[in-house]
Amino acid sequence: MKFLAALTGLFTCMVSFVSGADIQLWHGFDGPLEKIFCEIVDDFNHHSGSYKIVPVKKGNYLEVVEKGLEAFKTQEHPQILQVYEVATLSMMHMPKLFVPVDELMSSYNKKFDPDVYIDAVRSFYSTASGKMVSFPWNASTGVVFYNKEAFAKAGLDPEKLPETWEELEKACTKLIACGYKGFTTAWPAAYHLELISSWHNLPFCTRGNGFDGLSTRFVFNNPDTISHLSKLVEWKKNGMFTYAGRLSDAAEKLFTDQQCAILMQGANRLPLLKQKSSFPIGVGYFPYWSSIAHKPFNLPIGGSSFWVMSGFTEEEYRGIAQFFEYLSSTGIQAYWHQKTGYLPITDAAYHLTKKKGFYKNNPAAEIPVLEVMSSPPTPYTHGIRVGNYMQIREMIVDHLEKVFAEELTPKQALDSAVKKGDTFLETFERNSTP
Repeated sequence: MKFLAALTGLFTCMVSFVSGADIQLWHGFDGPLEKIFCEIVDDFNHHSGSYKIVPVKKGNYLEVVEKGLEAFKTQEHPQILQVYEVATLSMMHMPKLFVPVDELMSSYNKKFDPDVYIDAVRSFYSTASGKMVSFPWNASTGVVFYNKEAFAKAGLDPEKLPETWEELEKACTKLIACGYKGFTTAWPAAYHLELISSWHNLPFCTRGNGFDGLSTRFVFNNPDTISHLSKLVEWKKNGMFTYAGRLSDAAEKLFTDQQCAILMQGANRLPLLKQKSSFPIGVGYFPYWSSIAHKPFNLPIGGSSFWVMSGFTEEEYRGIAQFFEYLSSTGIQAYWHQKTGYLPITDAAYHLTKKKGFYKNNPAAEIPVLEVMSSPPTPYTHGIRVGNYMQIREMIVDHLEKVFAEELTPKQALDSAVKKGDTFLETFERNSTP
């Protein structure tokens, strides 16, 4: 990517409203991710001639979606809205809000083939009939970051993270003896229910985790997930696990401040963690329970896609189509993956990156790719796609926090979360557009 490497500085994202001739894109990127994204946008603007994409940071993922939907009510919404994966099905059932990406691209004769995307990405952002509704951009999954310096002090191999939870437990015992707190985690519902389920091929909800249509019901209150939460409670008592809240910043700070030697977080956070850390960081696969599975299955993707909002001119849509064509190019896809730690979401971008020898010098970058792609997906490993999941996930975290505070047992909490989650699903089904 010579034209990007040759830039003398990183483009600074605009954060104010601009004229109607510009195309606003509301997003939730921060830190190095925001800078790299804005660099890519700036390059498009430089070469497009007629169109200008204006990135506008609107807070975290949840805030971006909430502000975008609220703005739509007064027709003050952007042309492009970044929507994180948990809100995908809810968006699909609000067809008046958006223009499906495959329709947009075909309308302006732009090259766009959903089949170029890796299976996990293509299926997540497409309807059951194969119609892609939003433009995939940043996809990630959970990995384990660890402090190599702490591992060496504890007599552990600084170049190898334990593969199983059983082995990780033993490692944390040695880390505690050296003054560390063991591990912490971001996104507790995602990593300790959703990923645990997928990694062990356990159903999270019925009907193919929601991909087969409505009338889905939750089933994550099974003995294996209850057992995992019970271990978290035990580890929290003895200092192996520290709960830092439902947002990412506090957990990351525990890691970068060298209080916790291990952090479970999205692979894309590595550039930011390196920027804030004074120690070498190792990256390993998400652990699995050898008591549940002989080997792990697949992890689902997290991240977001770009939705084209309704209510704009033909000329603006033509510019969006040109922008998406640019983002679809193999070179840009590979550049974004290599610079950010997000997954290469097209097969071509992955093979180009591999051919260029990137993984030989950066082996950690291939770990999340293999977590998602190393074996064929099953109905329980391609993610969760149900309505109202933004609110449901917050409700699940409420229950997890009661478990960590020992106000509820793991079984009580999961049974209650399943029951309340099903109520959310029933409401969504009643109100959804056919």
